[in-house]
Amino acid sequence: MTTVFKRLPIGGGASIFKALKTYRPGVATGAAPAVTALPVGQALTAAKTKISFLEVDVLKGLPVRKDISTKTIDPYFAAYIRDVDAAYFGKK
Repeated sequence: MTTVFKRLPIGGGASIFKALKTYRPGVATGAAPAVTALPVGQALTAAKTKISFLEVDVLKGLPVRKDISTKTIDPYFAAYIRDVDAAYFGKK
């Protein structure tokens, strides 16, 4: 089975794809998961964006948007969060 993917227009260094349709239906060969758990060192070296240090450059904390609501959730972002939750916090 081969799946046709479409890249989602998300800014930044993240490349997120959506499965559109099955190109060659048949037996699934087992696709690799989109998100895999890695130690911090390996994740930083594998990142597309060059990360030289981890730092927050404000003293009073980061600004928080208070107008954000959980009444509407982006379905693509929700699917990505589900994959991250399964990779990092899933039962082993």
